[in-house]
Amino acid sequence: MEPVVTFHFPMARFLLSDKNRADLDWQNGSFSWRYRNRVQIEKTLRIGSYHPAPYASAEFFYESQYGKWSDTAIYAGSSFPIGKHSDFTPYYEHQNNTGKSPNQQLNQLGLILNLYFSVRQHDAGDPSP
Repeated sequence: MEPVVTFHFPMARFLLSDKNRADLDWQNGSFSWRYRNRVQIEKTLRIGSYHPAPYASAEFFYESQYGKWSDTAIYAGSSFPIGKHSDFTPYYEHQNNTGKSPNQQLNQLGLILNLYFSVRQHDAGDPSP
């Protein structure tokens, strides 16, 4: 279960977001939780009719099993629209995990494909789907 709350703060030319998330986990009869706070700044660029959106963010993790802020992740990437209903987002992530000893540092590349679907509504009197 992952409750999520995100706040968006439009600024002059940027969008600042603050995403708060709780990861609730029951494994082998044991319960643990993790709180995640991700702050992100992004800017939509206009290149003719194309609108990529580069961003940078930092995410901080508090893990109940360690009783401390045990993980930090820094991200940089950009969303690239592909038509009206999809985009792809390549990104770089640097992660520093201090939960277990020794500390673990990871550098990762990723690619996200977002597909957007909408539910079409019609009038009750309209027989067409």
